[in-house]
Amino acid sequence: MISSRENKMHRYGSGFVRLTDELKQVPKEAIDWRSKKDVWSINEIVIHLADLEAGAYVNFRRAVAEPTQRIFAFDKDLWAEGLPYYSQSHEASLKLFRILRASNYLLLKNLEEDAWLHTIYYEGHGQISLEDLLDLYDKHLDKAIHEVALTTELYSKMQGK
Repeated sequence: MISSRENKMHRYGSGFVRLTDELKQVPKEAIDWRSKKDVWSINEIVIHLADLEAGAYVNFRRAVAEPTQRIFAFDKDLWAEGLPYYSQSHEASLKLFRILRASNYLLLKNLEEDAWLHTIYYEGHGQISLEDLLDLYDKHLDKAIHEVALTTELYSKMQGK
């Protein structure tokens, strides 16, 4: 029987496939389109996901090696503006996301059972378990994929398709 954690791990590990499956539905012209001035484009969402996965790379390792310590958090809007997401292509970020997600998955998949008992301090969430952190990253990806789908749908409606 597959445990709840194994299901979560499988879902997390399939994140790149879930993301690219959704991106296949996006017309090329819709990648940089915004529904409103203050809403991210699909391009910016993908770049953000790579940055977030880079943070996850450090955070998962910190949670395992240095439990109870504070982990990395960043202001997504400051990063998007300060690292001009709008002027970058998402292609390199998508490749980076794939590599980082695979590396994170392998780390978590091969952990000893006692490592799952570790907790860390995550700003805005307090002291959380390693499994809680896994859930947060997976839910964030789900939300981003949903935003990509909504943006694509809105773009298609605006184009009369």
